[in-house]
Amino acid sequence: MRLTSVVKVVILAAAVALPVSFSAAEAKTMKLPPGACAIGKKGVLASSMVCSYGCDPKTMMCMQQLCINGVLNQVGLCFSPFCSPKCGG
Repeated sequence: MRLTSVVKVVILAAAVALPVSFSAAEAKTMKLPPGACAIGKKGVLASSMVCSYGCDPKTMMCMQQLCINGVLNQVGLCFSPFCSPKCGG
């Protein structure tokens, strides 16, 4: 009886760990579209797209980034309600 409980726990642990290992492997082999920029672990920003980061809730100001040929370039500041979507989100 105790052995079946241990086996069930091992099977459940393997079932939970399996998708995690696949997602990590997929992230390593993920190819970006030409000119796209990688944002964090899973985010992709298309070429010539703008996104916000480093938003300060006190001042409501965010920094802007522009993806040009696979490189993120700092563009400038924006007021939070009018900023581009958050990078990677």
